[in-house]
Amino acid sequence: MEVVRKNHDLAESLKDSSVFVFKDWSRKKGIYKTELLQEGINLMWFTNQNDKGIIYHKYFNPVPVRAIALMLTAIKCCFNEWMQGLKEDIKFMSTTYGAVYNTHLGSLLRFDECTVAYKLIDKMCTNLHDTAHFHAGVKSLIPLLATSWAHIEDEAFKDTI
Repeated sequence: MEVVRKNHDLAESLKDSSVFVFKDWSRKKGIYKTELLQEGINLMWFTNQNDKGIIYHKYFNPVPVRAIALMLTAIKCCFNEWMQGLKEDIKFMSTTYGAVYNTHLGSLLRFDECTVAYKLIDKMCTNLHDTAHFHAGVKSLIPLLATSWAHIEDEAFKDTI
């Protein structure tokens, strides 16, 4: 029963005031730098080279703010699944979590407004994408293109003159 109580207490504390969005939950420092966000994005859209974040690259580079809000909402749902101390399935539905999503989206947009001079939201979205891309095991397209042309001999260029 001790484990069940600890699970409940942890889920409750992380869910409370959305402290889970911070890197340091206890001091509320490092907003939107939580490892849970990156891990969720990796698992949801960038598990491997055939996952949606890679296949639909143009929609995930950078990771859209709305996708970040969705992931934060899903994380909150996961905490709710542990609120009794034991995991129980909870349906992730817009009727239940729509307001939570809108709250996270609103917070992200306010964060963007408050830090627009530093372009932090853009940097965050790009970093989330780049880290997830690496997690999926896909090499960057730029080096691949550059190295594929590197093997052409100078003689081929001279032949065109």
